[in-house]
Amino acid sequence: MQTTLHYSEALVRKAIKTFWWRKTGWSFFIPMLLLCGFLCYELWQGNYNWWVGVLGAVLALAFATAAVLYVVHFRGAITRFRRMQKPEALFEMGEEKFRLSSDVGTTELVWSTITEVWRFPEFWLLFFSPAQFSTIPIVDLPQEAQELLLAKVTACGAKVS
Repeated sequence: MQTTLHYSEALVRKAIKTFWWRKTGWSFFIPMLLLCGFLCYELWQGNYNWWVGVLGAVLALAFATAAVLYVVHFRGAITRFRRMQKPEALFEMGEEKFRLSSDVGTTELVWSTITEVWRFPEFWLLFFSPAQFSTIPIVDLPQEAQELLLAKVTACGAKVS
């Protein structure tokens, strides 16, 4: 089974933003903002102990890490997208493996390589590791292909959400 996937810069941007928000999200930012408030309170009270400095450094490092996570994935994805002369890829699914081909290259992997699938209304993210994934525009994937993909990855033990 094969289908042609069509990409746009808007889709790529949305996929990266969605990935980043799901990795960070409220569960990251609310505690960080509460700790920032606590840090500001301590500084306002004139507390300049070593642990206040450590807290400030840890908060700065946490926010920097979140920013770097976004920038690295965004730059990589946009660079790959902009190298494509035709913003499309051929997605072929077989019994043992699948293949993604575009004018910038081809990737052929066995189904067990996919560790997780995140499903969203406009696209699915197929994960190969916690931070490495491919974006599949769902509008281009027929229902039969969606069902086959899900059957293959769940049979291999991938998490689907």
